Amino acid sequence: MPNILIIEDQEKIRKLLVVSFKRENYKTCDGIDWGKAVEFLNKNVYDLIIVDLEVKSSAGFEMLKLIKLTNPTAEIVAIFNSNEYDKNQIIRCGVYDYALKPFLLSDVVNIGKKALEKKQLSDKVRNLEQIRDMDKFALS
Repeated sequence: MPNILIIEDQEKIRKLLVVSFKRENYKTCDGIDWGKAVEFLNKNVYDLIIVDLEVKSSAGFEMLKLIKLTNPTAEIVAIFNSNEYDKNQIIRCGVYDYALKPFLLSDVVNIGKKALEKKQLSDKVRNLEQIRDMDKFALS
């Protein structure tokens, strides 16, 4: 079962996102704020990370870099206001997709589902490549 982390400072929004993903039968931590994000990212491996970049807009790009450094295979869905960030720059930071504020919970969940499907396929390809490489080594 995929492991999802939700980084959001606004408790009400965080809880709504957690409930929405749990309703879809995903394993989701109870969500965290920016202050605890680094601790969680360093201790756990996640398949999907939903992150609200508006919480600390000056540190948003740094948070994306930290996510990719600590969880390089995780898919990221960013939530932000289009006035604060350049969408193309967000994608170049390794974000799978994004939702603009104000957003619908169903939109974020659907984007998250697609991101998890992509991750599952990427993991299968990576595993098949490892098996192929092991076979080549065994035949040598």
